[in-house]
Amino acid sequence: MYIPTSEHDTQLNGMEYTVVSLFSGAGGLDIGLEQAGFRTAVCVENDLNCRTTLRHNRPDWLLFEEPLKIEEGRMIARQPGDIRNINVSELLEFSGLQKGKVALVVGGAPCQPFSNIGKKQGEKDEKNGDLFAEFVRMVKGIEPEAFIFENVAGITQSKHSNVLQYMFDQFKGSGYGLSYSLLNAANYGVPQRRERFILIGVKGVEAPAFPLPTHAKDEKSWNHFVAELDAIPQEQAQKWVTVNQAFSKLPKDYQKRKDYAVMGVSPIVRERMTYIEQGKNFKVLPMELRPECWKTGKHQGNDTFGRLIADFPSVTIRTAAYNCAKGMYIHPFEDRGLNTIEMAILQDFPIDWEFKTFGRSNITLVSGGKQIGNAVPPGLAKALGLALRKQISANLELRKKSALPVVEY
Repeated sequence: MYIPTSEHDTQLNGMEYTVVSLFSGAGGLDIGLEQAGFRTAVCVENDLNCRTTLRHNRPDWLLFEEPLKIEEGRMIARQPGDIRNINVSELLEFSGLQKGKVALVVGGAPCQPFSNIGKKQGEKDEKNGDLFAEFVRMVKGIEPEAFIFENVAGITQSKHSNVLQYMFDQFKGSGYGLSYSLLNAANYGVPQRRERFILIGVKGVEAPAFPLPTHAKDEKSWNHFVAELDAIPQEQAQKWVTVNQAFSKLPKDYQKRKDYAVMGVSPIVRERMTYIEQGKNFKVLPMELRPECWKTGKHQGNDTFGRLIADFPSVTIRTAAYNCAKGMYIHPFEDRGLNTIEMAILQDFPIDWEFKTFGRSNITLVSGGKQIGNAVPPGLAKALGLALRKQISANLELRKKSALPVVEY
């Protein structure tokens, strides 16, 4: 089910809706929700570089970093931002919020256990595989009006079915209606074809609705999509935002920024790039210019060492998108890889959002890549925020008419 949204929805009821942000990362999800009219009340994030980025850009967002915890009269040391060792009650007290009086709890547990790249261990991953359960614990303890859980598309694979079943079972009978889908960020104005798994829950709504796409690949694909809907939308979707359009927003002097970093390439790598046209990859290289792993056929990556298509949204920007050997990450016109600012603009971050590395004046390439690549594109988050505000507002109106207590957020 889809729900049309608009900019006017940010003013619903003239209310400020509060958000508890878990696994906040560099703030992509929270930026989008802020654009939709929500206010981030508190962030939980265990990565020090991400917390440094959040503090620099939004000093008014509270960061839960308490290094000590009192348990049974004893002081226990803990890693700042480690959600496993944070009680719901202390998080609410720290942020000045109350149980049942929060609009949204949002977050995406680290996605590596469910990614199609890597070991794909899912919930068996010893480091991060159980963090989805911590998200559930927080939602059940805070009792927000709604929640958003996001992750990689790989979490929908049958081998991870028990993860989703656990979440559905935990929320059964809790008053939340649940809906889930794979959403393509390009369909919401993001210059990137990034698919994410989104699970939303809304109190008192049997089947919460996702935002109607605002963009489409072309008129044919849009018409095919709307043909499956119960009602035809009044507005025609805009065309996907392209790499070229995104890069046109970059200021001329952006390379002077302290969060600018780019991977150096050797002469042989640069020579290889000259053979790669837009949309092509290493498979067009002469055999004498290929590394051994590209000659044997054992390397099966379909976009490895590929050049971006200027008039099309980019491929998914992953954490190592600065490295051309990791995907279709060669600049569309120049013989080099993407820099961190280009990665960020393709992830739909505002141009004035600055990334930081703790203890350093300039960002490191690895830190910047990790923060940017792991983020939720703000444009996708904004669309979700607008759709949920509309549904939360409708619930408030029903409570008023039913003479039930109305919660102010």
